[in-house]
Amino acid sequence: MPSLARTFGFGGPVGLLHASLGFGVAVVVARVWEFFAQEAHCAPKCPDFASQALRLHHSYYGLGLLIGSATVLAMARRQRVRWDSSLFFGIGAGLLADEFGLLFLGIPYSHPISIMVLAIFASVFLVSTLNAAQRDGTRELDVLDHSDAFTVAAILLGLAGVLYLDRPLVQSVELLGAVSAVTSLALLLLFGKTHFDRTWQGPA
Repeated sequence: MPSLARTFGFGGPVGLLHASLGFGVAVVVARVWEFFAQEAHCAPKCPDFASQALRLHHSYYGLGLLIGSATVLAMARRQRVRWDSSLFFGIGAGLLADEFGLLFLGIPYSHPISIMVLAIFASVFLVSTLNAAQRDGTRELDVLDHSDAFTVAAILLGLAGVLYLDRPLVQSVELLGAVSAVTSLALLLLFGKTHFDRTWQGPA
Protein backbone atom coordinates (compact mmCIF):
# COMPACT_ATOMS: atom_id res chain seq x y z
CA MET A 1 0.00 0.00 0.00
CA PRO A 2 1.45 3.43 -0.92
CA SER A 3 2.22 5.74 1.96
CA LEU A 4 0.18 8.83 2.65
CA ALA A 5 3.11 11.03 1.53
CA ARG A 6 3.04 9.39 -1.90
CA THR A 7 -0.74 9.73 -2.24
CA PHE A 8 -0.85 13.35 -1.12
CA GLY A 9 1.64 16.16 -0.71
CA PHE A 10 4.96 16.17 -2.52
CA GLY A 11 4.62 12.72 -4.05
CA GLY A 12 7.29 10.75 -2.26
CA PRO A 13 11.08 10.81 -2.60
CA VAL A 14 11.17 12.21 -6.15
CA GLY A 15 8.85 15.07 -5.26
CA LEU A 16 10.89 15.95 -2.21
CA LEU A 17 14.10 15.67 -4.20
CA HIS A 18 12.65 18.09 -6.76
CA ALA A 19 11.60 20.46 -3.97
CA SER A 20 15.10 20.33 -2.48
CA LEU A 21 16.70 20.98 -5.87
CA GLY A 22 14.34 23.86 -6.52
CA PHE A 23 15.07 25.40 -3.14
CA GLY A 24 18.84 25.05 -3.46
CA VAL A 25 19.07 26.41 -7.00
CA ALA A 26 16.70 29.29 -6.22
CA VAL A 27 18.83 30.38 -3.28
CA VAL A 28 22.08 30.12 -5.28
CA VAL A 29 20.60 32.07 -8.21
CA ALA A 30 19.23 34.74 -5.88
CA ARG A 31 22.50 35.05 -3.97
CA VAL A 32 24.49 35.52 -7.18
CA TRP A 33 22.03 38.23 -8.21
CA GLU A 34 22.25 39.87 -4.79
CA PHE A 35 26.04 39.94 -4.93
CA PHE A 36 25.80 42.53 -7.69
CA ALA A 37 22.88 44.44 -6.18
CA GLN A 38 23.42 47.58 -4.13
CA GLU A 39 20.63 46.60 -1.76
CA ALA A 40 22.59 43.47 -0.82
CA HIS A 41 24.86 45.76 1.18
CA CYS A 42 21.92 47.71 2.64
CA ALA A 43 23.24 51.07 1.47
CA PRO A 44 22.34 53.54 2.81
CA LYS A 45 20.05 51.27 4.91
CA CYS A 46 18.16 48.02 4.61
CA PRO A 47 14.70 48.31 3.05
CA ASP A 48 11.70 47.16 5.02
CA PHE A 49 8.42 45.62 3.95
CA ALA A 50 6.39 48.77 4.63
CA SER A 51 8.57 50.99 2.43
CA GLN A 52 9.18 48.35 -0.27
CA ALA A 53 5.72 46.76 -0.50
CA LEU A 54 5.14 47.91 -4.09
CA ARG A 55 8.62 47.07 -5.33
CA LEU A 56 8.86 43.76 -7.16
CA HIS A 57 11.28 41.75 -5.04
CA HIS A 58 12.06 38.18 -5.98
CA SER A 59 10.32 37.05 -2.79
CA TYR A 60 7.06 38.06 -4.49
CA TYR A 61 7.81 35.63 -7.30
CA GLY A 62 8.44 33.08 -4.58
CA LEU A 63 5.16 33.74 -2.84
CA GLY A 64 3.27 33.39 -6.12
CA LEU A 65 5.01 30.11 -6.90
CA LEU A 66 4.33 28.82 -3.39
CA ILE A 67 0.62 29.58 -3.56
CA GLY A 68 0.21 28.18 -7.07
CA SER A 69 2.22 25.00 -6.48
CA ALA A 70 0.65 24.34 -3.07
CA THR A 71 -2.79 24.57 -4.69
CA VAL A 72 -1.80 22.04 -7.34
CA LEU A 73 -0.22 19.74 -4.74
CA ALA A 74 -3.43 19.82 -2.71
CA MET A 75 -5.57 18.88 -5.71
CA ALA A 76 -3.41 16.71 -7.96
CA ARG A 77 -3.59 12.92 -7.85
CA ARG A 78 -1.13 12.19 -10.65
CA GLN A 79 2.28 11.39 -9.25
CA ARG A 80 4.17 13.19 -12.01
CA VAL A 81 2.07 16.33 -11.60
CA ARG A 82 3.01 16.39 -7.91
CA TRP A 83 6.67 15.89 -8.81
CA ASP A 84 6.66 18.91 -11.12
CA SER A 85 4.66 21.02 -8.67
CA SER A 86 7.13 20.13 -5.91
CA LEU A 87 9.93 21.62 -7.99
CA PHE A 88 8.07 24.94 -8.22
CA PHE A 89 7.22 24.75 -4.51
CA GLY A 90 10.92 24.45 -3.69
CA ILE A 91 11.80 27.35 -5.98
CA GLY A 92 9.13 29.49 -4.36
CA ALA A 93 10.29 28.59 -0.87
CA GLY A 94 13.88 29.46 -1.79
CA LEU A 95 13.04 32.87 -3.23
CA LEU A 96 10.78 33.75 -0.32
CA ALA A 97 13.12 32.53 2.41
CA ASP A 98 16.06 34.34 0.82
CA GLU A 99 14.51 37.77 1.38
CA PHE A 100 12.75 37.05 4.65
CA GLY A 101 15.42 38.72 6.78
CA LEU A 102 15.78 41.72 4.48
CA LEU A 103 12.11 42.63 4.17
CA PHE A 104 10.64 41.54 7.49
CA LEU A 105 13.56 42.01 9.88
CA GLY A 106 15.47 44.81 8.12
CA ILE A 107 18.75 42.91 8.16
CA PRO A 108 21.16 42.34 5.24
CA TYR A 109 21.39 39.10 3.29
CA SER A 110 24.70 38.27 4.96
CA HIS A 111 23.36 38.61 8.51
CA PRO A 112 23.59 35.38 10.56
CA ILE A 113 19.81 35.32 11.06
CA SER A 114 19.24 35.50 7.29
CA ILE A 115 21.67 32.62 6.81
CA MET A 116 20.03 30.69 9.65
CA VAL A 117 16.59 30.98 8.01
CA LEU A 118 17.99 29.47 4.81
CA ALA A 119 19.78 26.75 6.77
CA ILE A 120 16.57 25.78 8.59
CA PHE A 121 14.60 25.52 5.34
CA ALA A 122 17.40 23.58 3.64
CA SER A 123 17.63 21.18 6.59
CA VAL A 124 13.89 20.53 6.52
CA PHE A 125 13.94 19.74 2.80
CA LEU A 126 17.04 17.55 3.10
CA VAL A 127 15.85 15.58 6.13
CA SER A 128 12.40 15.11 4.59
CA THR A 129 13.93 13.81 1.36
CA LEU A 130 16.20 11.35 3.16
CA ASN A 131 13.34 10.20 5.38
CA ALA A 132 11.05 9.63 2.38
CA ALA A 133 13.79 7.72 0.55
CA GLN A 134 14.37 5.50 3.58
CA ARG A 135 10.65 4.96 4.14
CA ASP A 136 9.47 4.41 0.55
CA GLY A 137 12.67 3.38 -1.19
CA THR A 138 14.17 4.93 -4.31
CA ARG A 139 12.71 2.66 -6.99
CA GLU A 140 10.58 5.46 -8.39
CA LEU A 141 13.79 7.25 -9.40
CA ASP A 142 14.15 4.57 -12.08
CA VAL A 143 10.98 5.91 -13.71
CA LEU A 144 12.77 9.16 -14.59
CA ASP A 145 14.78 9.43 -17.80
CA HIS A 146 16.84 12.05 -19.63
CA SER A 147 13.73 13.93 -20.80
CA ASP A 148 12.66 14.42 -17.19
CA ALA A 149 16.15 15.46 -16.09
CA PHE A 150 16.63 17.97 -18.90
CA THR A 151 13.17 19.44 -18.38
CA VAL A 152 13.93 20.02 -14.71
CA ALA A 153 17.22 21.61 -15.74
CA ALA A 154 15.38 23.82 -18.24
CA ILE A 155 13.02 25.09 -15.54
CA LEU A 156 15.90 25.87 -13.19
CA LEU A 157 17.84 27.65 -15.94
CA GLY A 158 14.68 29.58 -16.79
CA LEU A 159 14.62 30.81 -13.20
CA ALA A 160 18.08 32.32 -13.67
CA GLY A 161 17.03 33.89 -16.96
CA VAL A 162 13.92 35.52 -15.52
CA LEU A 163 15.63 36.80 -12.38
CA TYR A 164 18.78 38.14 -14.04
CA LEU A 165 16.95 39.80 -16.92
CA ASP A 166 14.31 41.34 -14.63
CA ARG A 167 16.69 44.05 -13.39
CA PRO A 168 20.07 43.58 -15.10
CA LEU A 169 22.82 45.16 -13.06
CA VAL A 170 26.06 44.58 -14.91
CA GLN A 171 26.77 43.28 -18.38
CA SER A 172 28.08 39.92 -17.19
CA VAL A 173 24.90 39.23 -15.18
CA GLU A 174 22.73 40.30 -18.11
CA LEU A 175 24.71 37.97 -20.40
CA LEU A 176 24.36 35.11 -17.92
CA GLY A 177 20.60 35.69 -17.80
CA ALA A 178 20.34 35.68 -21.58
CA VAL A 179 22.38 32.48 -21.92
CA SER A 180 20.31 30.82 -19.20
CA ALA A 181 17.05 31.82 -20.87
CA VAL A 182 18.13 30.63 -24.32
CA THR A 183 19.46 27.33 -22.97
CA SER A 184 16.25 26.82 -21.00
CA LEU A 185 14.13 27.39 -24.10
CA ALA A 186 16.28 25.00 -26.17
CA LEU A 187 16.01 22.23 -23.58
CA LEU A 188 12.25 22.69 -23.31
CA LEU A 189 11.85 22.48 -27.08
CA LEU A 190 13.98 19.32 -27.23
CA PHE A 191 12.74 17.44 -24.18
CA GLY A 192 9.75 19.25 -22.72
CA LYS A 193 7.06 17.72 -24.93
CA THR A 194 8.00 14.16 -23.97
CA HIS A 195 8.13 15.07 -20.30
CA PHE A 196 4.84 16.95 -20.17
CA ASP A 197 3.01 14.39 -22.32
CA ARG A 198 3.88 11.75 -19.75
CA THR A 199 3.02 14.10 -16.90
CA TRP A 200 -0.50 14.89 -18.06
CA GLN A 201 -1.45 11.90 -20.22
CA GLY A 202 0.61 9.01 -18.90
CA PRO A 203 -0.30 6.62 -16.10
CA ALA A 204 -1.45 8.30 -12.90
